[in-house]
Amino acid sequence: MFYFLSFIFGSAIGSFVNVIVARLGVSSIVKGRSKCLHCNTTLSWKELFPVLSYVIQDGKCKTCDSKYGFEHLVVEIFFGLLFICVYYFILLGQIDKTHQLFWLIYYTLFFITLGTVTLYDLKHKVIPINYFLGFFTLTLIELFLRYQSEGNLVVFLSPLVVSFPFLLLFVMSRGKWLGFGDVLMLIAVGSFFELLQGITVFFFSVWIGAIVGLILKFINKKVKMKTEIPFIPFIAVAIIIVLFTDTDVFGLINGLSL
Repeated sequence: MFYFLSFIFGSAIGSFVNVIVARLGVSSIVKGRSKCLHCNTTLSWKELFPVLSYVIQDGKCKTCDSKYGFEHLVVEIFFGLLFICVYYFILLGQIDKTHQLFWLIYYTLFFITLGTVTLYDLKHKVIPINYFLGFFTLTLIELFLRYQSEGNLVVFLSPLVVSFPFLLLFVMSRGKWLGFGDVLMLIAVGSFFELLQGITVFFFSVWIGAIVGLILKFINKKVKMKTEIPFIPFIAVAIIIVLFTDTDVFGLINGLSL
């Protein structure tokens, strides 16, 4: 039952992230009813139920029969599965309901801000700074909680170490090879994760980016080495993998070498 509720909650969050990305810089996010972008008809609640409404309506507006983007359904399903993982891997491990509520609120805000930054970068190749600052603030909370637990100033080195390779590339290329937003995201990654996990996110994001780049090159011969591909989505995928698997890249390499 809780897995089903987690999926419904997560898909609703995914739907909300879709709204933020669509309205950001265009109209108010919290004011006004959702409308069809083609015929401007206000949508009823029956047309806004995550996943189910899309499936029942075959991804079309009931009024003008125009197609909604398939990516909206993908995002809603992905967030539904994401919050099943939050429930199973994070909330079930808490000592009481107060801690469960705290971490539910924390990860809801975490994935709203991360999802918004990721999808907006994917769509516009730029970071919405206000949402990034929200995401960064949440990672700093984790950093200070880790310091409070360990009492070691070394934890504050993680953001510097994890982001240093990209910072060096940014400086050497004067911003031609990558954007400073990628550097900022890795600073946030280093704040959120301990050092080894942060380094793992860095390596995973680079590997995932390389694989996707090669696939795109194979599919479309017009894709060149200089073609600009948003990198933050790769960092986001790596964050999710490491968060829920607790993977350590060095342990992974050692395991493969045995």
